[in-house]
Amino acid sequence: MYNEDMETVFSGHFTYSIDASSPLPGGSCILEVVRYSNGVCVVMMTDEKNNRSPSVTNACDRIATQAYHALLSDTPPKKIVWFEHCPASRNYKGHIDLLQFRHQVRGRARLTFTSPRWQRFFEGQRMSPPVFLKDYSFILKELSTASMIFAVIDKKGYNWRVWATGKGFFVITANPSVAIGKEMLDIKGVTAVFNDNRRLIEVPEIEKLFTNALMKGFLNGEI
Repeated sequence: MYNEDMETVFSGHFTYSIDASSPLPGGSCILEVVRYSNGVCVVMMTDEKNNRSPSVTNACDRIATQAYHALLSDTPPKKIVWFEHCPASRNYKGHIDLLQFRHQVRGRARLTFTSPRWQRFFEGQRMSPPVFLKDYSFILKELSTASMIFAVIDKKGYNWRVWATGKGFFVITANPSVAIGKEMLDIKGVTAVFNDNRRLIEVPEIEKLFTNALMKGFLNGEI
């Protein structure tokens, strides 16, 4: 995989320990770590089918801490974006969640990631993490300073989300019948995207809803 905007730091199996006092064996997951041209690193964790240890969901804070010290100790934590990838199953779509941690220094000046929070970022029946990291690099490298300010579900069940950065807005959806450009948008551009796809999104007054969500974000200090 080659992308002039992206360097692969690590790609493959990553083993992690639970803790010294736990009787459970260490686990293994698939880890994809890339660094973009602006210095932002993205880490994608995916469960392995034969993993008999606590899952990525249950061990993500320990995986993040151990992956940081093994691979990214020279990167400021605020410039790392964490994701959990859950592959599709017979009953569920595959999805990618944005993982947000608190980080603090504990014993012997060791940085530790704690208190994980999940926020659904993307969903789709077929997803390859390496391809996702390449194809969506235009927004992933901005996520360390971004906030999701608006979300709506279309009549086919696909989520649409608007992410705001200091430079503008991104509209993201997994709906395959929609072609959204990779450029940042202004407010009028966001509402135009939704209006152009009104056949899929049966929401009246989309401009008012988006503006209200935007203002709420500013007032809450999320942007």
